[in-house]
Amino acid sequence: MKDILMLATGGTIACEPSEDGLVPKLSGEAMLKSLGALPCRVSVRELMNLDSSNLQPEDWEAMARAVADSYEDFDGFVITHGTDTLAYTAAALYQMLRHLAKPVILTGSQLPMAMEGSDAPRNLRDAFFTACEGVGGVYVVFHGEVIDGARAKKMHTERFAAYASVNAPLAKITPQGVQWRERRSPDGKPFCLVTGLEKRVCVLKLIPGTRPELLDMLVDAGYRGVIIEGFGAGGVPNDARGSFLPSIQRAVEKGVVIVCASQCVFDGVDLSRYPIGVLAARLGAVSGGDKTVEILAVRLMQALHHCRGAEEVRAFMERPV
Repeated sequence: MKDILMLATGGTIACEPSEDGLVPKLSGEAMLKSLGALPCRVSVRELMNLDSSNLQPEDWEAMARAVADSYEDFDGFVITHGTDTLAYTAAALYQMLRHLAKPVILTGSQLPMAMEGSDAPRNLRDAFFTACEGVGGVYVVFHGEVIDGARAKKMHTERFAAYASVNAPLAKITPQGVQWRERRSPDGKPFCLVTGLEKRVCVLKLIPGTRPELLDMLVDAGYRGVIIEGFGAGGVPNDARGSFLPSIQRAVEKGVVIVCASQCVFDGVDLSRYPIGVLAARLGAVSGGDKTVEILAVRLMQALHHCRGAEEVRAFMERPV
């Protein structure tokens, strides 16, 4: 029987009613007791007890360190987490926990564990079941789906099927077991923890009429990386009434890394398709490809901390996940 470490961090799954609404109070041990028999031995550690909207990058690092510190002692890890920023945490752990030969599973719920009809018991049982599969990597398990940690995005605020696997479906949990589209094997390299994140990263979502001066303000405020959520395949305005291209050029010349992403959830960015994308790339903007904004943000934070110079950061950002 496998040994799994459960790290409790709060979120809706641990919430109980209060005068101010639902707040995370339920312990990991209490959640575990409500599940009944499981296919593994479980140890519980209360890491933090937060609404996930309050999580900061240093909390991602605390989760990563908790896994790394116990890596040799357990066969897998399950992290209970609030749903609102779970995709960011999954992306962060994907980046920080390198060469995993063991599973790290994040899960949560749309309704508290103690609430009638909650999706929490199913999601948590599925998380332990998937952890026992022994497939190394960071994954999100939610409503019968197993999602790559670098591909998760929250799509619904209320539906139990809250998450999508963006541009890379991975696996489903069925009565017959986990049905993998791709059952991954370890790459053979030794596991390592890579911490260090540059917080001066921002996402600028465009709407028609957004002024390029906003990008100038971010640069002048000291941001070292900006992800521009453009239109369609990554387009940014290039009209005489408000072209972003001079501001992109100014930012790049000042050493700020500009990444072009799409507001569309699926398919990604292609800066070679239209002149506005071609011109942005020519000025030094980086294509976000088919990556989610969550993984782009974390990769940019990590690259700016570790890489030497903007060119090395841009090369790192363009690598596939």
